[in-house]
Amino acid sequence: MQQKIELKPGQKLITDKDFEVAISRKIEIKAMQNGMQIRPAATIVGYNDSSIRMSDGSVIHRAANTFFV
Repeated sequence: MQQKIELKPGQKLITDKDFEVAISRKIEIKAMQNGMQIRPAATIVGYNDSSIRMSDGSVIHRAANTFFV
C-alpha cells in the first residue's frame, strides 16, 4: 500500500515526490536562499533534477535554494 504524502506549513520540499504533490495540489511555495526569501510565494508548475519552474515564470536553481510550503 502506498503512503499518502501530506505537506504541512513550514515543511521543506526535498524529494521529487514532494514537488509532485505540491504541483498537483497547487500549493504556494517559498523559495529561500541563505535564509532569505528570494521570490514572492508562488505555485510550482514544473521541475527537473537541476531547476524548479514557478508559476510566475521564474526558473530557480534547485541545488542552490531550498523550498518550503
